[in-house]
Amino acid sequence: MIRRAKPIRLYEWGEGTNTLNQIWTQIGEGKIVQVKSAAGQTTLTIECRQPVHKKNTSDKSIKLMQEGEGMTARSDRWGEVAMGQLRGPGGSSVEVEILTAIKIDNRKSLN
Repeated sequence: MIRRAKPIRLYEWGEGTNTLNQIWTQIGEGKIVQVKSAAGQTTLTIECRQPVHKKNTSDKSIKLMQEGEGMTARSDRWGEVAMGQLRGPGGSSVEVEILTAIKIDNRKSLN
């Protein structure tokens, strides 16, 4: 489940030749500022602390991770919450398009 109140990290798939040098690397961290859903597709607008620049331009895949979410056993670990595609060239405000079904927690705080 994606939680709007928690920070979110963006990861990209590396441009390598084998599984040793082709890994997920962090390209940004920020917060979700807007969620739009239409026709089974969800678009998240994420405001990042620094501009997002993908090194692997041949693959638009983006992995979204949040602390304490996903299939992690401890709450201090970051877990995968969704996979999507980066829309547009990037910058400090990016849009990630998620084409699969997801759950979004719209609470403002998790207290």
